[in-house]
Amino acid sequence: MERHKLIIIGNGMATSRLLDELLRRGAGRFDITIFGEEPGGAYNRIQLSPLLAGETDLAAIQLKSTDWYQDNGIRLHSGDPVVRIDRVARRIISRSGVRCDYDQLVIATGSRPARILAANQALEGVFDFRTCDDVDRILGRSGHCREALVIGGGLLGLEAAHALNKRGLDVTLVHRAGWLMNRQLDRFAGRLLRRSLEARGIRFVLGDEVAAFEGDCELTGARLKSGARLTAGCAVIATGITPNIELVQDAGLTCQQGLLVDDLLRSEDPAISALGECIEHRGRTFGLVAPIWEQARLLADRLVRGLATPYRAAPVPTQLKVSGISLFSAGEHLDAPGLEALTLSDPAAGVYRKLLLRNNRLAGVVLYGDTADGAWYFELLQRQAPLDDLIPMLPFGRAYCEAGTEEDIDAPPRDIAV
Repeated sequence: MERHKLIIIGNGMATSRLLDELLRRGAGRFDITIFGEEPGGAYNRIQLSPLLAGETDLAAIQLKSTDWYQDNGIRLHSGDPVVRIDRVARRIISRSGVRCDYDQLVIATGSRPARILAANQALEGVFDFRTCDDVDRILGRSGHCREALVIGGGLLGLEAAHALNKRGLDVTLVHRAGWLMNRQLDRFAGRLLRRSLEARGIRFVLGDEVAAFEGDCELTGARLKSGARLTAGCAVIATGITPNIELVQDAGLTCQQGLLVDDLLRSEDPAISALGECIEHRGRTFGLVAPIWEQARLLADRLVRGLATPYRAAPVPTQLKVSGISLFSAGEHLDAPGLEALTLSDPAAGVYRKLLLRNNRLAGVVLYGDTADGAWYFELLQRQAPLDDLIPMLPFGRAYCEAGTEEDIDAPPRDIAV
């Protein structure tokens, strides 16, 4: 039987998962070739923060060795990104000049760090935080300076700040919003998070932005838009991601924020599919693992088995990978018209729960300090069943709700304000 030529552009986590799903289904009908920009096999990008903190090593975050591809009959062109797609000839051309024809092409080019509007970003000592090479460069620099600056108070920025703090640097984090993780937490939970991280020695400047990095050739500090100045020999920019779509734009495929795909993860060209951080589906882009794993599963089903199961984006919980800090967020997190908020807080203990309801159904959950019921709340959020009788006890968690009434429990938590 003639084998179909399947080329995958990109060799990150999305491709690694797709390969696992393809092989699990028996992808013998495909002759698979991978082109990746970074050298070597795929690695777990989620573990870059623990790698920077010294909590893990490079071997532990490797997903696939170069031998794995060969052992599974897959050709890998690492360190050789595709620079052109010829859709008419169904052929790709790599930076080194390799030309390969395809029957099916999968785009998994991922994303790159989002840019900030600050001058002098080319100074030595200013870094992105996206690859293993970035980690090596940050570590090389951090060994020769005492103060570090992190720009961005989202998940990645907080994890970078924690990692540099663990390395012994004096860290200041600048975030343009009024509280940390403002896309996942409300102001109160953000304040608790800040308090916990300040106790570890991390300083914060909120509601401000870097206007310019300062120094002649090497970084010495930054000037903020407020006029304040901060000294630092190392700066890490971690303000989000931008989908890598230039290659497919040059090929004439329709893009907005990302490469537009339909419910079957196909571009407008039926021979070209895509998944991961480079795509846009129904107005949404993706930066978390869970939806990309689901995309890999459905795409493998279609390519190998011919199953046309539509992809539907679902709520994804957010958790911070900083040891000793427990937070959980899913669905909506800010008060809004049509939403009813139930809150439970014990500031002294650093515990906070906020549940948002719409039409007696759970629309969002924010937990800080005690996240034991996070999975249960998330199940309620996904199920979208009416919660009528549970609502009075909902903030107290699963045990209270399953007991039926407050009186069925010995006593509710003390010093709790609802």
